[in-house]
Amino acid sequence: MKKLLAVLAPLAFALTACATVDGTTGSTTANTGNSLAMMAVKVGVQAKCVTEINNNTYWKTGSKLLTESKKQELETEVCSCVGEKATTSVTATDLVVAAMDKTSQATLVNKLVTTTLNACVVEVLKN
Repeated sequence: MKKLLAVLAPLAFALTACATVDGTTGSTTANTGNSLAMMAVKVGVQAKCVTEINNNTYWKTGSKLLTESKKQELETEVCSCVGEKATTSVTATDLVVAAMDKTSQATLVNKLVTTTLNACVVEVLKN
């Protein structure tokens, strides 16, 4: 999964940096680049979430009595939530900076997972 992330994230970020707006296709080209970058962010955040969720205090406490299959199901739900929330809090500036620097990519993904994981764990475990 990490290899896939290492390949997809920089590619999508690079494509976003190359998105241009011209007179005829205008926003379509920019939106396509933005969509690719957002997908890369979502994939990266979900991959990071899978590795971080087992270290989360709320998750450890809330999932103790769950069966393994239910735990897997809820883990997928939590990480999907994290991916969705992460894409709503990313700015275009964050994407451009991350496209230029691998360290910035990792920092952005870490920041997004950190800020959304607890909220998503609580949200999913409440339901």
